Formats: sequence, structure tokens, C-alpha cells
Amino acid sequence: MKKAPYLLLLFLIVPLFGHASAYWMEIKGTGKLREEVEIRIYYGNINESGQRIAQRGAELALTGEFRIRARNGNGPLFTIPISLKGDCWSGTFTPEKEGVYQILGINDTHPVVDRSKTGGKNVRPVDYLCAAYQVGVVPASSEPLQFLDITTLMEGKRVLVKAFNQAKPAAEGTKLRVFNPENWEKELLVNGQGQAVFQTSIKGLYIIRQDWSDPRPGTYKGIAYQQVRHRCNYFLLLQ
Repeated sequence: MKKAPYLLLLFLIVPLFGHASAYWMEIKGTGKLREEVEIRIYYGNINESGQRIAQRGAELALTGEFRIRARNGNGPLFTIPISLKGDCWSGTFTPEKEGVYQILGINDTHPVVDRSKTGGKNVRPVDYLCAAYQVGVVPASSEPLQFLDITTLMEGKRVLVKAFNQAKPAAEGTKLRVFNPENWEKELLVNGQGQAVFQTSIKGLYIIRQDWSDPRPGTYKGIAYQQVRHRCNYFLLLQ
């Protein structure tokens, strides 16, 4: 029997599960050693039937500003170049060793969200992607690699989530949002070790989100902002 491709999906940018547009990332591979893994980043929307529809145009061009890297365990970080491929941006790597590859993405080039005309605060958004791609049977790493990061550890249906802020465990009481495959949302609060737990109920894609706002003002691309909104989205796909 032919093994189904390993498929990972990650969504970001609010609203996550509405009809508005969003970015998402797919990671395709067999989970086997020395077999190519492809990473695709799309821009599009979810229609009324729950289907993901990729879009083209200016936003797709800007999608190429995501910078993608990966690391296997305690090995070195390596860059995965991406290029425009039809309706997505695509990059590949080939795992030469067994391990759990942490796949990371960052886009800190989003334009400032200008709310000055409506009396609101201008916000500079910075988005982080994180996922894990397993090759072989090996333990996962829980070391943070990004400014805002999330790792997970599965124990049956129980998921232990570790949230990080600036390479340290997230502060006690930090809120995490978990979206299950049916788009139901659950809020978690991390403990003093930056950890939280939830139970999976069905197979499919779970998305874990952490937000943190830096109140320091600045100017980016000629537009003043009052805070930076950092957002990390981690996916967990149960098959």
C-alpha cells in the first residue's frame, strides 16, 4: 500500500477561519530519509465549503518576503530559498539524517496597519511560522529558535504545548488560542514554566497561536506606529 504524502498546513493573519484572505503554508513529503520535502506558501481564502482557494496578484508577490529556515535537533540552522511557482512560493530540502526538523518562517516586512484615520493605534505586524517534520523515530526538540516560538510534545491524545518569548518560557498567564479541525477555538493559559496542555478529539489540523505586543513605538517604511504585534502560529496535524 502506497504511503500517503506527509502534508502540513499552517494559517496566519486574522481572521483565521472566515472568508477573508490569509496566508498558509504546506509541507509535503514522505517522512523518509533522503526524500525531498517541499514547502509551499500560499495567499488566499477559505470559501463557504471550507475549501482553500489560492489567489494571485500583489499579495502573492509579497508572500515571497517570508524567510524560511529549518534545523534538525541541535544541528545548524539552514536557509530554504523560496521562489514563485504558479500560485504559491515554493522551496525544498532533503533530510540527510533522521530527526525532527523544526521548520521556521518569519515575515517582518508587512506594512504598518494604519488606523490613524479612525482614531486607532498604528500597529506593525510581525508573523512567525513554526512546524515540525519528522524523519524516523526520534525525540522532538523543545528549544526555541525564534523571537516568539512554540513547540509541542504528543502523549497519546494529550498535547503538551511550550510557548516561548525572546528565548525564555512565556510569562505565566500568557494566553494561547487553539483552533481545532472543525474551527472551534479554545483558550489556554500557560503555567509558570510557559506550558499548557490540551486534549485532541478528532483527526486533522490544529493551530496553536501566541500573540505578544511590544509597546515601544517606532517608524517603518515612513509610517509611525505605536506598537509591534508579534504573532506565532504553530500547527499540529493528526492523521
